[in-house]
Parts: sequence; structure tokens; C-alpha cells
Amino acid sequence: MPSYPFRRDGPKIGRNDLCPCGNGRKFKHCHGQPQYELPNLFLNADLEKKVIEEGKRQFEKHKAQELQRQKQQGLGRPIISMELKGYRYVAVAGGVHYGKWKTFIDFLGQYIRHVLNGEWGNAEIAKPLVDRHPLMQWYDKLCRVQAEQVKEPDAIHSTPLTGAISAYYRLAYNLYLIAHNGKDIQTRLIARLKNNDNFQGAFYETQVAAWLIRAGFELEFEDETDGATKHCEFTATHIATGEKYSVEVKSREISPGSSSRTRVGRHLYLALAKKANHRRIVFLDLNMPLHTREDADNAVDHAERVIKRSWRMKVEAEPAPKAYICITNISDQHALDSSSLAMMISFIGYKIDDFMGVEFPSLIEAAHARERHRPMHQLLKSIEEHQEIPQTFGGELPSEVFAENPLPRLKIGQFYAFPGSDGEEMKGKLTHATVGGGNAHGILYDPDTNQSFQATFPLTPEELADYEKHPDTFFGTYQKQGGKVETAMEMFDFFVDGYRETPKERLLELLPNAPNQETLPLLSQKELVEILAERYTMSMIAKGFAPKLPRNRRPRPPPQ
Repeated sequence: MPSYPFRRDGPKIGRNDLCPCGNGRKFKHCHGQPQYELPNLFLNADLEKKVIEEGKRQFEKHKAQELQRQKQQGLGRPIISMELKGYRYVAVAGGVHYGKWKTFIDFLGQYIRHVLNGEWGNAEIAKPLVDRHPLMQWYDKLCRVQAEQVKEPDAIHSTPLTGAISAYYRLAYNLYLIAHNGKDIQTRLIARLKNNDNFQGAFYETQVAAWLIRAGFELEFEDETDGATKHCEFTATHIATGEKYSVEVKSREISPGSSSRTRVGRHLYLALAKKANHRRIVFLDLNMPLHTREDADNAVDHAERVIKRSWRMKVEAEPAPKAYICITNISDQHALDSSSLAMMISFIGYKIDDFMGVEFPSLIEAAHARERHRPMHQLLKSIEEHQEIPQTFGGELPSEVFAENPLPRLKIGQFYAFPGSDGEEMKGKLTHATVGGGNAHGILYDPDTNQSFQATFPLTPEELADYEKHPDTFFGTYQKQGGKVETAMEMFDFFVDGYRETPKERLLELLPNAPNQETLPLLSQKELVEILAERYTMSMIAKGFAPKLPRNRRPRPPPQ
């Protein structure tokens, strides 16, 4: 197939353009007529095939859009927004906010001022900088960076992501997520956030709530007015499974000299002593100014050793209860002027012997253990993946929305014009595409000639950045673009996904040398897939695939 320099003439068709069906008539006299609109197509049996194809195309388009939105916003309630007469309207917790915001982050800047009350903020700004609330000190640094970087107030702009900017908008997004997902921003929580002595603990509580919401949990805050018992912060229900967890949140307070006021063991005891109606999740933030991987590793190693030595701990003369424990260290608020930021997460099981960091006799048993703790594994994955604050309101790609003169988006199923080898203009429908070397490489099909052509489309830096984050949905439909397989479990999952829909009879044919041949037909299709996936994974290891050890600890960039 010949390769040509393609131009990106978009799929929009003018009424006086030639109809893309190829019969030589103008679009308005052909498929642009009313009888070809979707409702009328159903009345024409001869066009049943086209209706079915259009339905499939619309389904795949919607699927890709939803996956792309979830990749940006997580599994909580979608951002509810619309634009009208130059104003952006955003619905939150039964109310509507409006303004001339171009990005979702612009909206968050206004939203946090609304939640915390502008009068309180102005009162803090009136104080000397050193005496202001930490949040308002971050705000001061944010304003100074914007004054330096932003030359055109009404234009879309980017600024360096310093610790102060990261921490400020992280809190704003946390508060939005809690309110937007049906939970009242409690009066006591806001009061704690405004109080210097309670700010760190309340800030971390909002972060944990946001993590759980984006991972697909529904939250129920405990009664703040009930002082009779010490209870956990909230109950988290995993929506997909219905499993409930009692969540306790602890963050170490750090003195100006960077020494902790409370030790890890003491925080663990206080967390496990709280009343819990369900399985426990304890979030423990070290809250230390650590800015290198080595320092963060050492701190987390120490915290893990302390927790493991505490397995014989007694709470009110009884053995301490089991718990999932998430150890974190977020450094942005300790590096306000730096852009070198990192976050460390470590998930371990306290008295849970088949969760994280455990060696299993087989990959199948490891997979079954993972399934027993599926909500926690999904929570860790979500914390890793959903770090950045969305830029757009509806899950659109920034290069589509913010570019001044954007090129037409390359989308599977749409027609694009290109010059042929003889200089004549040709057209083709994009059927497959991928990205490499800074360009999009696609296959276009011309239904008139029944020929396919290989295409190369230059991409802008903004488009390449979007592809890096959304490779599977970049071309308008879901097309898996591949990914790294680094651990044995990832290889196992790769084979499971590949054979998930394979009939049982075919699976038995693929296992001619497996042991216990007489019992294989008695197994379920799912069990056969797991056996095949394990055998193929072990075969890959024998051929040289060197898997990395799975780790419960992940260094990640900070929320943005």
C-alpha cells in the first residue's frame, strides 16, 4: 500500500460538496436529504444494514468517550456542566455555579473560595504573610506565580506545578468531589480546615475521601455530634461489590523542626481502638518533607517495620483487629516553591496473610487471593492512575478544546481527503490507527475503489501529550494500543484477557500436555483459562521473560 503525505480535511460535509457515497451527486441532492436522517432510515428496509452499522458506530463512540472520561475523572459522579452564552455552568450538591471559566481548574479556583468563605480568606490576607493560615500562604504563592507567568488574562495558559499550586488545587478538588458525590461538606470539617492546629488532619481526610470516591466507593460520614464513642471517620461502600469498610484517617503532625509529635505505633493504636462496624481501612500519612526516592523508601520501610512489630498489640485487653493499612507520604506541601514533587504509597495487610507482599505457590492462587481483596487492589490502582485534576469539563481531550486553531481530530470511521500519486484528490475512511515517531499512522479505505491506503499524519505536541495519557481512546473509539508487561501477574492477566471468551472445547485442545487430563473436562471455562494463562506465563519465563517482583509500594507524581 503506497504512503502519501495526507492532509487532515475534516469529516464535515458541506451541502454543495460531493456526497461521500461516491455517486457524483451533491450531498444536498443525495444523502443530505431528510429521508436519510436517522429516524427515517428505520422506515427503509433496504438501509437496515447501514442503520445497524451506524448504531454500532455510535455505541463504540459513546464507549470510548465514557472510558476517556473515567480515565480523567475516576468512577465517581461525572462533572455536570454546560456552556451557555459565554458562561460555564457547573452543578454541585444541588446548587449551580457559573462564571467565565475555560478550564475545570479555573472553576476550582472559584469553588474553594466559595466553600471556605471569601470573608475568612480576606481576613487571612490582611495578616502578615508569616501569620496567615497555611492555605492562604499557598494562595499567595499561587498568585505570585500567575502574576509572573500570565500575560494575557483571558487566554489559556500553563504555569509551573510548584508544591504550593499542587497542594492548593488538590484541596479544592477534594472538597468538590465530596460535595458533588452527595456528601455535605460538614460544618465541623470546614471549621477544622480553617483551624491551623487541625488543618493537616482535616486536609488529609479530604484526600482520603477523594481517593475512595474516584475508586468507586460511596461514603457515609459518621455523626459528628456523637461524642459517646470514638468512631471511624466514615463508612466506604464499594459500589461494584457492595462490600463495606470502616475508614480511619491519621496524619502525623510535624513540628517546625521536622520531628513527629506522634509515633507510627501510637497512631496505629489510636486507629485500631476506634469503633468499627465493618472491615477496617487505616490511612496513615507520614507527612514528612522527603524529596528523594531513597529517603521516602527508608521512611516507609521504618513505618512498615513498626506496624509488623505491632501484630501482638492489645486493644482494651483484646488482640488488635485486622486492617488494611495504606501508608502515604505526600511532599507537595513541604516543597512550596519546587516542581520536583513525589508521592509514596504503600498498601499492606495488618494480620491479613494473603494481601500484598505475600508469596503464593502458584499464579492461580495469587489471582484468587487478589479477587478476595478486589476492592483494595482497585483502590490502589485508582490512586495510582487518578492523580491529575481534569482540565476539561466533559472528558474531552485538552488538544481538542484549548487549541486556538485545532486540526480536525483523527477519528476511526470518518472520511479524510488526501492527494493520490497522480495528484488527483482521493478520499478514505480511517479504519485503524496508532502513533509512533511523533506521527499518527493509519489505514484508510476507499469504498469506491475497494482499496486501502497507508497514511501518515503529523501530530501537534498537544495531541501527542493527549495520546500519551489516552492511547486507547485517542482515535474516537476504543482500540487497545498495547502496554508494558513487567510482572508475572501482569503476564498472567494478559493471557487471561486474551482467552476470556474462548470456548471450553478450544481451551481443552490448547492443553494437550497438561496434567490430570481426565479431570480437565470437569472444570469450568474460567478455570481452564486460568490454567492456560499460568502455563503460558511460565513458558514465557522459561524462554527469558524476566518479570519484576510485584510491589505494594508505588512512587507516583503528586496530584495536579
